[in-house]
Amino acid sequence: MSKELSEIKRYELKYTITEELAAQIREHIKNICTLDEHVPSGERGYIVNNLYFDTPDLRFYYDTKFRKLTRYKPRARFYGEKAIDLIWPEIKYRHASVIWKRRYCIPIEQWPELFNSEKTERKQAIIKEQLDSFDDLINWYGAQPMLHVRYFREPYVTELEEYGRVTFDRQLCCRPTHGSINLEYDEEDMLYYDDPVNSRADDSPVILEIKVETLIPIWAMELIHKFNLKQRGFSKYCYGIDSILGYNEDGRISIFDYS
Repeated sequence: MSKELSEIKRYELKYTITEELAAQIREHIKNICTLDEHVPSGERGYIVNNLYFDTPDLRFYYDTKFRKLTRYKPRARFYGEKAIDLIWPEIKYRHASVIWKRRYCIPIEQWPELFNSEKTERKQAIIKEQLDSFDDLINWYGAQPMLHVRYFREPYVTELEEYGRVTFDRQLCCRPTHGSINLEYDEEDMLYYDDPVNSRADDSPVILEIKVETLIPIWAMELIHKFNLKQRGFSKYCYGIDSILGYNEDGRISIFDYS
């Protein structure tokens, strides 16, 4: 299986904002940003699906929850309501405020091949300091699919930087995956968690992200100051896990039962 690994190094700034403020920011950036070329014609955005992997003791969840200086997040991404053609296995590696994202793309029919017995026996051959890919990370830690997160993304790019993006994410929902790599799902299994109760906001928030390759450029600083944006952490994976746990009446971690 031929896989070309790509890497992006960037800084990410996250904010939760109202729809009213999202409209004002969209108007503000219209002269410096354009809609991402991957958005289908006539649409404002696209659907993103992430299948998050974790260990049975939720190592990656707790590393993020307690803001560990260096942490990983393995996941597989596909676009659209259903996985029909391509999938992107990837890892997000974070050290302090800098994030690296490494991923590759494979046809959807090759997805099960990543988890055959020969692959899972590679752990002994992996050097921990060289966890460069999705395959390495899940094999070293024995990670399994934990949570499927889906949302609608409205993405913009700027030509003022070699790499600069402004995205608005909405309609966040998730479902437990019980260790299964199956990408098919029923809509009734999806739990929305960007509502006022789960997000502890006055209304359903929009997740605003500013992503740049260097330290915050002038246009981004002006955007932040103009709208008095207050940065906050918002892990879609952690909030999804928290929402699922809160949804279970007995409080048990039944979503982690792989039997």
